[in-house]
Amino acid sequence: MAMWSILRNHPGYHALWLAALLLVGGCGPIQLVDTRAGSDPTVDPSLRAVRLDTSGCGFASGRIGSGVAVGDELILTVAHLVARADDIEITLTSGDVVNAHVTAIDLEKDLALLLVPSTGLDDVSLASARIGTAGFIEGGAASGTVPFTVRAAVSLSIEEILGSDRFTRLGYELDARTTTGDSGAGVFNTEDRLIGLVFATGMDGAATWATASTEIARFLTRATSDRSQIRAIACDPALSRLEGL
Repeated sequence: MAMWSILRNHPGYHALWLAALLLVGGCGPIQLVDTRAGSDPTVDPSLRAVRLDTSGCGFASGRIGSGVAVGDELILTVAHLVARADDIEITLTSGDVVNAHVTAIDLEKDLALLLVPSTGLDDVSLASARIGTAGFIEGGAASGTVPFTVRAAVSLSIEEILGSDRFTRLGYELDARTTTGDSGAGVFNTEDRLIGLVFATGMDGAATWATASTEIARFLTRATSDRSQIRAIACDPALSRLEGL
């Protein structure tokens, strides 16, 4: 068993500590419990990449992040980027800028689903991965498109976003260099299927961490079928203020 502790800072929010990352599954893939991989991908992943610009509850706490279009009107991103945001702008690959709002959020898994005007894109296809799987992190707002190789499939124990309880999620450790602003970018294999979503970078910048498609599939199923399971987050100006202001 191997263990690491890594940190990523996100302006305006508490730092995310990831502790006790446990290797699971050896060289095998993390198994998907639900997927949207019923048909071959028909969209170039680069066309799914979007940039997010957010502000929090009236304060000038501008933050930049990434997202991936997973359906005609749906953008998937990380919860820590949009939780308590009162204004979210999405820049599409076309250069068009549209407003978005959170339609579902899961603070335990650090996932959020945004509703936007029609993008004309089909549902994304998901896939699992194994050690050695390669591909590209598409269109990170800070780093652009970055090649990756899967180093390990891991089970992550992490604090809930905006909370202190710890929860477990499945993910991947990637050999890829990303930085602040790339959280929320889609991780695609060479067959153009989504295998994960970037949520953190190691302190030395030499590793990237992604939530696995297993968790994404569960979230999308719940978010589009049973909204009662998704927790709404109220805007709290006192908690959205940047440190030092």
